[in-house]
Amino acid sequence: MLTREHSAFPANPMTLQNTTFKSPFCLTALILSGALALASPAAWAQNAANGQSLYNTYCVSCHGFPPAAGPDRAGNNPALISAAIAGKVPDMRTLSFLSSANIADIAAWLGTLSQSGPPMPAFDYTDLWWNEAESGWGLNLIQHPSNNIFGVMYTYDTTGKPEWFVLPGGNWSTPTTFIGAWFRVTGPAFNGTFSPNAVNVTQVGNAQINFTDASHGTIAFSVNGTSVVKTISRQPF
Repeated sequence: MLTREHSAFPANPMTLQNTTFKSPFCLTALILSGALALASPAAWAQNAANGQSLYNTYCVSCHGFPPAAGPDRAGNNPALISAAIAGKVPDMRTLSFLSSANIADIAAWLGTLSQSGPPMPAFDYTDLWWNEAESGWGLNLIQHPSNNIFGVMYTYDTTGKPEWFVLPGGNWSTPTTFIGAWFRVTGPAFNGTFSPNAVNVTQVGNAQINFTDASHGTIAFSVNGTSVVKTISRQPF
């Protein structure tokens, strides 16, 4: 049984700095306790969203999406990524600037790809999208932290009058395909008294966005039985 002078921690933790440790075992116990505290899950919590951003910035050009040739085996295994960067894969030495936290985030995001549940989108597709050969209409996409998308298309009807459609959410069927209901919206004029009774939201069909990469894709939608497919890309500024 340890006596007071051999105890790893004093009765009053606030007097720890004045405690004299006379047993090497006690000092070792204190060091190990501190190390365990630093290694606790709270101290090493991963950020999968940051991991996705890092992967898309530094890894996707070589490993693609879905991840292949290494990353497909690195889900929740940061040690495997660290070993590759340390020299196991010479071409990856250029990533030595990534911190341990960065690597843990990447491994955490890769791990989400094999989990059951809704697919994780390949990229953040938030942007203004258009078809450069068809200037005059566009598609605004907002991808929320939940990965759900709200989309707004501004275009024209058969008589040339402005027309608005919205995609107020939906589901990812794959990491690059988003599907949801398609609505036409109308309302009171901007320069008149607003009346909520004049707002009309009518489902006219469904929409499907297929992304071929981070900056290109197609949107297919229907309006009262008429189907349309448009090629889209991010609008540069």
